[in-house]
Amino acid sequence: MKILKRFELESNPVNKEFLILTYLIILLFFSPFRVFADNLQEVKLTNSNRVNIQKIKKTLVGEIKNEIQHYSDIHGWKKVVPNIKVNIPKAITSLPQCPAPVRFTAQDNQQQPIGRLKKQITCESSTVNWRLNATVYVQLTLPVMVARTLIHRDEIITRDMLDSKKLQLKAPKSIITNVDQVIGLHTNRRIRQGQLITENLLKKPFLINKGDQVLIVAKKGKFEASTKGVALDHGKMKEQIKVENTANQKVIHARVFAQGKVETIF
Repeated sequence: MKILKRFELESNPVNKEFLILTYLIILLFFSPFRVFADNLQEVKLTNSNRVNIQKIKKTLVGEIKNEIQHYSDIHGWKKVVPNIKVNIPKAITSLPQCPAPVRFTAQDNQQQPIGRLKKQITCESSTVNWRLNATVYVQLTLPVMVARTLIHRDEIITRDMLDSKKLQLKAPKSIITNVDQVIGLHTNRRIRQGQLITENLLKKPFLINKGDQVLIVAKKGKFEASTKGVALDHGKMKEQIKVENTANQKVIHARVFAQGKVETIF
């Protein structure tokens, strides 16, 4: 019976055409999916050998945080809260994975790790070599010194003139974060209440202040003598100031050469 049915199918042209059509449909609709699946597997294997951009970003953020911490330690910055955003070109995902640790080097002369930073990402190994530029945007929030009251020009700053305020920095700025950094300094100009205290508003520390007791040193060849005096001006290193000799009340010009010491000018 089975042989008879097989004979009928093979001998019947209609059934034969149906079988051929069914076979073509299977080839047309099912084979491409198999080929596409094979291609997906091939792409997956290839991508596993390429750069992982998220891993690179995480490593770069870690490097920037270390720079911020190092700078903060040197300059006495406390309670610094960073906000870091990294922009790496997507072209990096087409590069081969680096068999060695990638290096990050600065491509600008920026001293403070704040604002727009340019970094170069470099892979150097015996088999793979490539480099790419990245941009890092850094914002820092930290307490800084501001004027609690109005401070006049040439006024000596005292502790009660200052206050601390949290500030978000989006660009490099010569900020003061420690009250001890400014106490005893003189102002270059008038500072408004609430104004940020920056280095450019302050004069360099004086080694001698007006009214200080000083030691007047006279040198000539191997000869050296000293006497006491009173400073009539503020004085920085190597600056010339007026000094009154305590012994004879004579006013002379002398050069500052150390804390509380001046030398006569011949």
